Amino acid sequence: MRRAKKLDLNASGTWFSATSRDQGAFWTSQMMEEQFNQVGPRERQIIDLLLQGCDNSEIARQLNIAERTVKAHFNRLFLRFGIKGGIKRVKLATLLYRRQLCMERQQNGGSQANANA
Repeated sequence: MRRAKKLDLNASGTWFSATSRDQGAFWTSQMMEEQFNQVGPRERQIIDLLLQGCDNSEIARQLNIAERTVKAHFNRLFLRFGIKGGIKRVKLATLLYRRQLCMERQQNGGSQANANA
């Protein structure tokens, strides 16, 4: 049984994986942001719905597109973020969710620093 790749952000700003068998195991924050900034508006909508827990059919229905088109968008996202094999959808959701948490922490850290000054 293959273990899911756990992605985390260390103090130096590098995304890393507990299992480095997959390519794309190491990401700097800058690399992650560069890839995320290349995501188009439709893919961002799909990411938002993925993070809300929607499956392909729900995403297709909400965006009024074919389920096959949703799968094509996911395949492009998998390629963009270097996700291969295993449970790709979970890996993508985990990567993007952890990115979202990191961004929120950075924003909250900045506002706490301003409040303490």
